[in-house]
Amino acid sequence: MKKIKITKNLYQYQFPSFKNQHFGFNIYALINQNKALLIDTAFEQHAAAVKADLNKQHIEITEVVFSHFHPDHISGLPVLDSPKLHGNGLYQVSLDQHTPIEKHHYFKDLNILTETSTLIFGDFKIQFQLIQGHVICGMFTIINDKFIHVADDIMASNEGVALLPSVHISNARKHVESLELLKNYSSHTLLLSHGNALAGEDVVINAIEQRQKYLTAVLNSEKAISVEEALKNCQCEFLHQEWHNYLYN
Repeated sequence: MKKIKITKNLYQYQFPSFKNQHFGFNIYALINQNKALLIDTAFEQHAAAVKADLNKQHIEITEVVFSHFHPDHISGLPVLDSPKLHGNGLYQVSLDQHTPIEKHHYFKDLNILTETSTLIFGDFKIQFQLIQGHVICGMFTIINDKFIHVADDIMASNEGVALLPSVHISNARKHVESLELLKNYSSHTLLLSHGNALAGEDVVINAIEQRQKYLTAVLNSEKAISVEEALKNCQCEFLHQEWHNYLYN
């Protein structure tokens, strides 16, 4: 585990990838005196490590914001001590698809967030932009109008190499739209669920546009195309190109 200070009282806990994968896992912790708000929980071993580190500092995890409800973002919840939960109201769609029904009860008291919701946590003002890019229950989390947690709309390895967008063809246009919306936040520092922070307008816009080029090539084709064809106009390397096979399945 690597602990990275993003700014005062905001930390990124970064974990390595699993075997034969290129993406690691991030949990972000916002600190308010002896309390912490997490963005995502990753898997149980990740959440347990973050909890142990915070407990050493006599900090209790009291709230969790879920960027979306895929297993690698929510599965750590059972090891935490019943924090208050926040997330997109479409969460049940993802739970039904990806999470065993016997674990659904963990989310029964979820506080539903909208685009008018604001959370105040110590020195942090947290606002939200609901999206349906990578997944229908997605959300950008905007912190002090300086940082934006982008969930899985932009992903990279821990070494900084881009990961291919992960989306089904039926949702690819929504993904292009959510990335276009993200351009409005190009002056912010982007906090990724997988990978390191991105900062600088040119860097952010380029990261967005490379992914849009791939998705647009897919959408503009009347039939399924190869990953090589879809990436021919992109100017960056993408890892996990095998994810292209899931696009049409």
